[in-house]
Parts: sequence; C-alpha cells; structure tokens
Amino acid sequence: MSQTVVALGEGRPRFPVAAGSYLGAPSKEASMAESQSQAPLVLVASGGEWVGRSLENVLESNGYTVVRVESGRRALELARRTNPDAMLLDDSLPDIGAVEVCRALRDDPLFNRATPVFITAAAQQASRVRAAAYAAGAWDYSTLPVDVETLLAKLGTFVRARHEIDTIRSKALFDRLTGLYTEYGLRHWVEQLGARALRKQEAIACIVVAPDVAAPEGSSITAEQSSEALAEITDVCRAHARRSDILGYLGDSRVAILAPDTDVAGVQRFIDRLQHALEQAPAKVRTGQRTSSLRAGYCAVSNMAAANLAPAELVSRAETALAYAPRAGFDSTAINFDEVLPS
Repeated sequence: MSQTVVALGEGRPRFPVAAGSYLGAPSKEASMAESQSQAPLVLVASGGEWVGRSLENVLESNGYTVVRVESGRRALELARRTNPDAMLLDDSLPDIGAVEVCRALRDDPLFNRATPVFITAAAQQASRVRAAAYAAGAWDYSTLPVDVETLLAKLGTFVRARHEIDTIRSKALFDRLTGLYTEYGLRHWVEQLGARALRKQEAIACIVVAPDVAAPEGSSITAEQSSEALAEITDVCRAHARRSDILGYLGDSRVAILAPDTDVAGVQRFIDRLQHALEQAPAKVRTGQRTSSLRAGYCAVSNMAAANLAPAELVSRAETALAYAPRAGFDSTAINFDEVLPS
C-alpha cells in the first residue's frame, strides 16, 4: 500500500468540542439497552429517589425501557454509550445540574443531537430554570409534579421524530462529522469491491481502527480529547491510504478502511504506518496531548472466491476483531479476525 493521499467528503472535518466524554467498554446498562432495543430506551437522571422512581414506573408501564441514574456525570457517560431514544433530566442532580448536562450533550460531537431532552424542576425553581433549559437545547421543560398524559404524548411525538431523522441520516453517503463515507455508503462500496474481488479471485481486506486514548487516573476522557483523537486518526488514515481504498466512519470513533488487492501482510504494513504517524504527530495546542496509539481489528482474505465469504462480512468481522484488540502496552494492538475464532 503506497502513501498516496485519499480525498473523500469535504476535506478535513471540523470538530466542535465540549466537556465530559468517555471511551470504554460497554457497561451493564449499555448491554441491557441493546438486549431490549425493541422498546424505546429512555435515560432518566434524578437526584431525588421519589421523582426518579415515579418517572421510571410511569414510563415502563407505557412500553418504554428505562435506565435510571442519580448523578449528572453518570447521565453524561451513559448518554454517549447507550444512545437513548430520549432523556429526562431532573434539576435535583447533586453534582452537575440538568441544564449543564443538557448543554454538554448539545455541544458533544459524539452525541446524537436528534435525541429529545426533557428537563424537570420544582415549581419554585421555574423562573430560574425554564429559560436556561431551552437555551441549553432542551426540547421541553416542565415543573413537578409532571402531567403524565402530556409527558407521554410529547415523548411519543419526539421519539418518532428522532427515529425519522435517524432514518434519513442513515441513507446519507457522507458523514457530516468526519467527511468519510457513512455505514450506508461503505456498504455500497463493499458490495462492489467484494464482487470484483470475487470475479477476479483477488485479495481484499477491511481494517477498523480506533484511537487508544488513556484517561488520567481518576477521570474520564473529555469530549474535547475524544474529538481531537477522532480528527487525528481520520487525518492519518486519509494520508496513508491509497486512492483505491475506501474510508468510512462507523461511529464510536471507529474508522473503517476497505482495501482492495490487500492481504494480511499488506494490512500489517498499513497499520504499522498509521501507528508510526500517530507517534510522530505533534501534541494538540488546546489539549496539550496527542493520540499516541491506536487499536485495530481486521479481516483479510488472499482470494475472495476461495474464502466463501459474503462481502459485507469483511466489515462485520473487522469490527468484531477490534472489540478483542488489546489496549496500549501490549506488543501489538492489532488483531486479525482469524485470531479471535475459537480453536
């Protein structure tokens, strides 16, 4: 693989920044959300036990799946990891106020801004909170006690709107955050290039990479740091891919590279170049840090016709391999899908 620059989308992406983000393994709450994905997931954050449980009971009895937390920091963390259909934030949060949580999510490039956010507060706080809530990006504001019928009607309408937005976005070819192909666009390319490799009995590979950003002890990765890390790894992938390679963004700071006529040895050389480029990159001016390493998972076949593999499986297998890739500090942070198969 040569080092010809690949130009996709609209050039170097612009990344808005905000405080408070997290990159890590799925939590118990995230796993629960995935397993119950048929029901809309609502994240309820309240410092008051009675208010939180009341909202949880009302929503669950009306067909929603609920994850309830009691702090603003936990709400921020789970909002970015579970991708809820809606959020209810009560002003009673003890550490970070509901308005501040809403503002941080609004400015976070890794949070789906089509997610409706409701803010509630005690009646005596209405004059202080209402204007600030809407200014922070809340979709709705109400005082306690909440009118249940009105809440459910608005929630149903907003969740449907959010899903319609997601459907439209899913059919876009380019990702607005990175300028790379979306999963939808990448799917089209993998079918075309996979079919060609099948006809010509050629090699083909898919690599999925993600920045390996370590948080300082006792803290989590901020949105600014994760945004900068994504921007840097996107730039490095562009700079070291060939014209024939296709780059796509899979979300969660993961970049996919579809590489025709590339075998395992070619993939390993490419990953080595990416790692070397990251190690040589200067520290960011604002954060004073750099992305010093990456994690990678890949699937490579030397002959697509002999592999008996559907083209789309190249991407899904590379994603699976990335999930098993070790963190920094190991001899290698890249793993082949074949290495994760049971022996």
